[in-house]
Parts: sequence; C-alpha cells; structure tokens
Amino acid sequence: MDSSEQIKQFILENLSGHQKDIIKASIRKFGLSRQAILKHMHTLINEERVVAHGKTRDRFYELKPIVNFTKTINLNEPTSAYAILKSQILPNLKIVRKNIFEICEYSFRAILVNAMDHAQATKLNYKLFISPTEIHFVLNDNGIGIFEKLNQSLSLNNTKIAAVEIAKGHITTDPENHSGDELMTVIHLFDKVKIDASGIRLVFQNKQNEWNVFASSQQKGTRIHLEIKTNSKRTCQKVFHQIFEKEYNMVRIPVNLIREKNEQVNSRIQAQSLLHNIRNISKIEFDFQNIELIGPAFADELVRKTKQKNQFADIKWINSNKIVDVLMSRAMHRLT
Repeated sequence: MDSSEQIKQFILENLSGHQKDIIKASIRKFGLSRQAILKHMHTLINEERVVAHGKTRDRFYELKPIVNFTKTINLNEPTSAYAILKSQILPNLKIVRKNIFEICEYSFRAILVNAMDHAQATKLNYKLFISPTEIHFVLNDNGIGIFEKLNQSLSLNNTKIAAVEIAKGHITTDPENHSGDELMTVIHLFDKVKIDASGIRLVFQNKQNEWNVFASSQQKGTRIHLEIKTNSKRTCQKVFHQIFEKEYNMVRIPVNLIREKNEQVNSRIQAQSLLHNIRNISKIEFDFQNIELIGPAFADELVRKTKQKNQFADIKWINSNKIVDVLMSRAMHRLT
C-alpha cells in the first residue's frame, strides 16, 4: 500500500471517532502539512466515501454510508425474528465479507429473539448502518429494560448490579429454556457493544477486553448498539472456541463496574455487590483492570464472602497492581 492509500485508509478507519479533528489526527500520525492531508480528504469526498458538513472551523466529516435505514416493528402484529432478518436485514448484508455476514446474521437474530421473548415490549425499532469501514446495528425497544428485568428476576435490589451480572456472562432470567450463552457470545463477537437501559450504559470494548459503566439517558426500554469493522478477521468459530473451550464453571468479574464515577473501591458493600450467583462456580477470577487502589475491608469481604458462598471456589485475580496483590494475598492468607 503506497503512502497516499495509507493516509486515506487511516482517515476512513478513524473518522468515526474523530469527526471534528480527523485532519489534526492525520497530521499527527503522518507529520504532513494541513494542506497535504486536506488533499487526501478532498479525494475521499470526490470519491463519495466521505461527506463534509459545515464550513471552515465548524466543519466536520462523516463516512458516507452504503446502507442506512431504520425500521419500526409493531409486536402486536404477527411477525418473527427470522422473517425480519430474512426479508429486511440479510439482503443488505450481502456486500460484506463472509465472516462479518455470519457474525451479523447470528447476532442480529439473537438480540431480536431476546427482545421479542423477554423485553415485554410492544414496539421495536432498529437501525442498520454500513459504511466502507464499519457496521452498526442498533436495536431499541419500549419494554421493561434489560437491567430492570434481571434486577427483578434475580432479586438483585439494584439495577447496576444487573450490569455486573451481564459482564460475568452465562446470565438468564429463564434458565429452564435458555442457557444465557447467546448474549455473552454476541457481545464478544463485536468490536464495541453498548447496552443502555434504566439510566445505565454498559460498554464492552473488545480490543481492550474492557467493561465500563456510565450514566445513560435511556430510562425506558433497552437500546443495544453493536459495532464492528468491516475488515475484522473475527469469526463465530474463533469466538465460540475462545469462550467455550474454557471451563464452563469459571467466571471473570470486572471489579471496576461497581464504582460510581471514580470513587474508591474500599467498602464491604461494594464487594458484596459482585458476588451474586457464584455458588456453583468452580473458578472465580476478579479482574482489577483500571483499579489502582482497594481498601483492606473490600479485599477481606471479597474473599470472605466468596468463601462463605462457595467454599470450594478457586479464587484468582488478574490485571492487578502491587498494592492490590498485597491486599488480596493478605485476605486469602487470613482465610485459608
């Protein structure tokens, strides 16, 4: 790939995250003048791959979509996820690579079925957006909200804890009919997933293997946003193998999800909120990514309550710094 193509490819791949400063980002990346970068941008505009909006300082850019449409579905009328997928969605995905088509077919069907079966909704709205570099699928319903549904079904007493349970994986409100595996696999098939409901936004970023929780304006229903690059080499086979080759009775718990903004992790209540539904788990792995400090009370309660709820569990922790290691090791030593 020559330098001109590299610059244009960089612009296309990074434009979604830099709509207002993609020119500056490109200058920093390649060390070229503003005029030189603008020349490549104008080429992309002329090729109808990028759209420019506004003038001079207020100008911003967007990828020109290949597919961009929304559809509303009345669930009071007879329909099925299969029918929606076959007639409305899959025909628009024939332009993407085989592995991406496979991921989208599996995932879009899974979240449509889940919404129809469990959301207690009367209406669904979805958006499909395909650009030369990205695919976005957004599903919105007017139901109870996924976090509130889990909160009620699992008696969690806190909708934010429901977000933690989703991050753990293998979670379901209907264990007699569903394993809880589908949502977990969908989440790991995409580059980025955002789930908004009950004023909470749960975000998973695949590249960093990182979970985060933020405030959300979505109060009613659930909004799920799936995002993947069109050149992703990810496949259903690889992701399923990564997930299911592991011991089934193992759970990884992202500790940072219990924090409100940047509050400290030092209370026993915080520790307790991580430990729902762990009784039959043989290995429990606490992920301390983005946690710089924990308190001794938190570490003690985390280990103590884990052992009380599941005395046979093998407790491990990852992505921890020295002080976290010291406090977790101390708590383990005191209780073993």
